[in-house]
Amino acid sequence: MKHRTPRLPSWVVVRRTQGLCALFAAGLLLGSACSDPKAPAAPTPIAPTITDTFNGTLPVGGDNSHPFIVSAIGGITVTLTNVTPPALVGMGIGTPDGSSCTLLNSDVAVASTSAQITGTATVAGTLCVAVFDAGNLVETVNYSISVLHP
Repeated sequence: MKHRTPRLPSWVVVRRTQGLCALFAAGLLLGSACSDPKAPAAPTPIAPTITDTFNGTLPVGGDNSHPFIVSAIGGITVTLTNVTPPALVGMGIGTPDGSSCTLLNSDVAVASTSAQITGTATVAGTLCVAVFDAGNLVETVNYSISVLHP
C-alpha cells in the first residue's frame, strides 16, 4: 500500500507564504529601528571676526577677569598687546565662574603682536580672558589684551 501525502488546499500555501513575508518584513523593520542613530554632522567653525580689547591694572599677586560673548563655533586668539612697565604675566582663557575665570588654557607671556593663545570655541556662549601675576611682579602694571573670536 502506497502512502500518499495529503495535498493542502492552495489557500493554505498562500497564507503560509504571506505569513513568512510579514515575519521577514517585521524583522527588517525591527532591525533597522534598533540600529545606532547617526550623529549629526559637526558644525563648520567660522573664522573669527570680532575683536574685544580689555585694559586693566594688575597689582602684585592680583588677577583680573574679562568676560566676552562668542556668537558661534570658531577660532579664538588671545594676544597680550601691552604691559607697562614691561613684565612677564600670566594670561588665560576659560569660562566665567562668578567674578573669576575658570581657566581652560593659560600661558605666561610678555607683550607681543603675535597671539600667545589660540584655540577653537566649541560652543557659543560667554567665555572669559584673565590676566594674573604669575609670581614675578614687583610692582603694579597696566596691560591691554585682545581677543579675536567669532
